[in-house]
Amino acid sequence: ARCTRPRRRMASTRAAALALYRSLLRTGREFTDYNVREYVKRRAREGFIANRALSASDAIERCMADGAAQLEVARRQAAVYALYGKFSRPSAMEVT
Repeated sequence: ARCTRPRRRMASTRAAALALYRSLLRTGREFTDYNVREYVKRRAREGFIANRALSASDAIERCMADGAAQLEVARRQAAVYALYGKFSRPSAMEVT
């Protein structure tokens, strides 16, 4: 029973990391501006790829806390963009 405990912790950490990643991507889709959407997606992807090989539990916890803080910032910014972003010019990628 003792050797399965770290594996469960890793599985729960992995599940939490994947949930955070999906939440960041989902929040990024809420932005009306193409450039901001792509920036949020790129930052999330690059951050998770850069920290993929972390194995120390304190470093993982620190990165997860930083990711959760970044998610809150992205959610606040998405709310602001939803209120005021519609008054900006469309991006070249959005012009049809």
